[in-house]
Amino acid sequence: MAKKTRQGQKQCPKCSTWIKGTRTKACPKCGHPFRAKRQKAPVADVVTAESEKTAKAGATVTLEHVKAVALTVKTLGGFARINELLVLIKEVGGVKKFKDLLEAMSVPETDVIPF
Repeated sequence: MAKKTRQGQKQCPKCSTWIKGTRTKACPKCGHPFRAKRQKAPVADVVTAESEKTAKAGATVTLEHVKAVALTVKTLGGFARINELLVLIKEVGGVKKFKDLLEAMSVPETDVIPF
């Protein structure tokens, strides 16, 4: 059943009384408080939140990062191989799981056995 609406009035959900004026904060009959509408965040808060995100240490790219990536690309044999590696990491379930698999597959170094 569709909810009835009246122009310039609202209905109390508790006692079903129609109240004149849409800005009423509570029902005059039973005192039920009406829910306030959500207000949009001010633009200044959004701008500061965005600037805080970019100010994090992990968000900045340094010259050392660029050099490390270039060396890795060169070592692995080009961008195609890097993309294959990234796809594999994603399929495995992330960097942490990939690292755990690498550690499990690596041959542990044993102590030198004297003869």
